[in-house]
Parts: sequence; structure tokens; C-alpha cells
Amino acid sequence: MKKLLSVFLILFFIVGCNQEKQIDTVISDTNIVKEQRNSFIKDSREIVIAKEEPVNESLPQESLPIVGNSRLIVIDAGHQRYGNNEQEPIGPGASETKAKVTSGTTGVVTGKLESLINLEVAFKLKDKLEASGYQVIMVRTSQDVDMSNSERAKIANENNAGAFIRIHCNSDSSSGAKGALTIAPSTSNQYCHQIANASQALSKSVLNNICNETGAKNRGVMISDTMSGINWCQVPVTIVEMGFLSNPEEDQLLSDSNYQDKIVTGIVKGINEYMN
Repeated sequence: MKKLLSVFLILFFIVGCNQEKQIDTVISDTNIVKEQRNSFIKDSREIVIAKEEPVNESLPQESLPIVGNSRLIVIDAGHQRYGNNEQEPIGPGASETKAKVTSGTTGVVTGKLESLINLEVAFKLKDKLEASGYQVIMVRTSQDVDMSNSERAKIANENNAGAFIRIHCNSDSSSGAKGALTIAPSTSNQYCHQIANASQALSKSVLNNICNETGAKNRGVMISDTMSGINWCQVPVTIVEMGFLSNPEEDQLLSDSNYQDKIVTGIVKGINEYMN
């Protein structure tokens, strides 16, 4: 009888511990999701800065000094028709890797590929920038390319770009999510911290002007050090998330030529503001 009672108590203790661990995991996951959402779902037009930490000197430091100082703008229409899941480091000397490039998202109503919308806006941006006196290089002019994020950044670096504008659309599990945001590195980014302040200023100017022109919700500047398309940069860079293809209204707007023109006008005004 005593042996049976002992076995019962041991089993009860083990089950209780497992339940407690499961509860802890759920709470942890929930907090992580909230933290990720709070990092960019800000109505303020101020830059959303993540907690900064000193650069770890023991980590690879292969980034170069900021070189972008010209009126040449490099435009990257994000993604491509078909993704490439082969891995590449997320930054110079990094052990962490990501897919070289993904195909992007798709409009929830229009069914239109993000990569195609990005390219349409990129062409319009090229024309307007050139009309404003800038030199422009397009990273891609076709859907049928195979270019990794590091290769795209290399084009901006090697051409000493004054600004590297990466055009994207956003997506979310909630169809109610909407608005525009931009993404820039932190000042503690171990790969490209030297361009952080310039990239944040560029991102803020571009975003505010896009929202002024389109009336889109301003979701702020998201600070991220996990984007390989940013980490490989040696020139000021911003990722422009023009709106949510998962939102029925914004999906249709992002394919509307007039709305695209407003986005482009905002980007050009933002670049002008940043350059001056």
C-alpha cells in the first residue's frame, strides 16, 4: 500500500510540473507576440526605437564606413516572381542565415503579387526621381530574376548610393491591420551601425511624407537588426512597407495607379527632405 501511494505521489508531481511548464510557455509566447507587435504598431510619427545595447566587439565587425554621399538613388523592388530558399548569412560574417530572397505576399482581394506591385511603384519612382534631377539605378527591372538580398545591397554599396530605397508591401494575420511603415537598423547593429542614424532619418522623412500624401495610417519607423537586406548595406537604407495586402481596402489601393503616384510623390519628397 505504501509503495502504491509513493508511486501515485511521484506521478502527480511529474504531471503538475509539466502543466506548469506548458503554462509558462504559453505566457512567454504571448509576451513575445505582444512585444513584436508593439515594436511597430505605433501611431506616433516618432521613430520607434528598440532598447539599444553597446555593440559587442567580440562579434564579427566587417562593416565599412558610411560611403553614400551622392545624389544617386538605388531602388530595389522587393522580392521577385519566384523565391530562392537557399541560405545566406544575415550580415557580413554572421553565423545566422536566412533564405536568399522570398517571393513576397499576395493581395487578399486582387490576388496580385507583391513583387509585381513593388516593381510598378519602383518604375514610377525612377521616373519621378530622374525628373527631379537624381541619378537612378534599378536593382531589377523584371519579375524573372534571381537576386539575393545581399546581392541587392551590394549594388547600392558599389555605386556609392546617396540612399537605398527598398520597396515592399506588408501582410498580417488580421485583415484589419493597415497603414505604412518604414524599417531601419539600430545604432547597436553589429553589421551596419555606422549607417543607423542616417537610415533612421531617411526612413522617418520618407514615411511621414508618404502618409501626408496618401492619408495612410502612420505606423512609425520600425527598428530591426534582423533584415539581411539592411545588414549588408554600407549606405543609408530604408525598407518602405507601403501598406497591407492582407487588408482588402489597402490591397486595392496599392494596385491603383493614382494611389501609387501619391506614394511615389511622398517618397521623393522624403528623399529631398533627407538630402537637404
